Amino acid sequence: MMDVKFPFVTIGVVCKNEAEFIGQTLESLINLDYPKDRYEIIVIDGDSTDGTFEVALEALMDSGISYKVVRESEHGGKGLCFARNLVVRLSDKRSKYIAFTDADCVVEPDWLKKLVLSVECAIDNSVVGAGGPRYVAPTDDKKELVINSLVTSFVATAGNPAFVPRNLKYVKSVPNYNCVYKRDILLTFPYDESLISDDNEVNFRIYKSGYRFLYVPEAKVFHHETNSLREFIKHMFFYGRSITMNAIKNRALVRVYIPLTVMLVLYLVLFPFLWIVIGNLVALPLMLYFLFVLAVFTEVLLRTRTLYSLLITPLVPLQHIAYGVGVIYTFIKCILGGCVNGN
Repeated sequence: MMDVKFPFVTIGVVCKNEAEFIGQTLESLINLDYPKDRYEIIVIDGDSTDGTFEVALEALMDSGISYKVVRESEHGGKGLCFARNLVVRLSDKRSKYIAFTDADCVVEPDWLKKLVLSVECAIDNSVVGAGGPRYVAPTDDKKELVINSLVTSFVATAGNPAFVPRNLKYVKSVPNYNCVYKRDILLTFPYDESLISDDNEVNFRIYKSGYRFLYVPEAKVFHHETNSLREFIKHMFFYGRSITMNAIKNRALVRVYIPLTVMLVLYLVLFPFLWIVIGNLVALPLMLYFLFVLAVFTEVLLRTRTLYSLLITPLVPLQHIAYGVGVIYTFIKCILGGCVNGN
């Protein structure tokens, strides 16, 4: 195929303390089925303390791929949104596209080709990007497998196309662990660096302005997940915080799981009082919630075929409670005037 079909692309990898996986990530990017002189890799390190910077530098040094590995603090900022913008600012002027994946992901060889060519071949001129879901990375760690299967559960996510492959042509948002944007669109719509999350809010502004994103589930990214219950809870608390900051800025970003998780937290806190007031009826929501947990457990068990799936019983409520607490914490903090710059 002629090079004209392969526009120049900048691939951005934003990372912090990902020394365990970033070598695999970069190896998969180095081995892409895409002309080596038609893409570059930019790694933005958030001042890691585990040697991530050094691992990335070593992996790319003799790769034959054009690359940059930089520390975000050396450019006067910090955070996911700052790092995404930094990728765009440092990108080669030849770049027509900016692609992103995470430092704990492994992409298939045709990943970039499928994303880029889907946009290049789009008849609709309003298409400015494309993305796909995350797939569960192969692992021998049963806890990681179960947690990852929960995160990508059809039941638990209500079939969210960012986590579950779907038969769709367009989506309103593309996850930044598996996406490509036209570079010009990210220059026009930079990430909001006052927020702690990256993709939902910028995708909302792009979509609201009349542009569209293609859904390409064939562009496969295999995402690793933590095997630590503590880290999992921290991640859920962070997601609760980030979506709340987004929703406060743009009310249209309010999703049903925001009030539902808040209601769960309040329900559990007020349970003794409600028991006194309405008696046994107070247990009805708890019974319905148990059925939901059972459905998630059944799905994960069928997918993983391991008794570690029993972890789903505490994981699901802990996930929702941590998320809900993150929502409540951030809402109160924002009301008090502290919802800026990742605070």
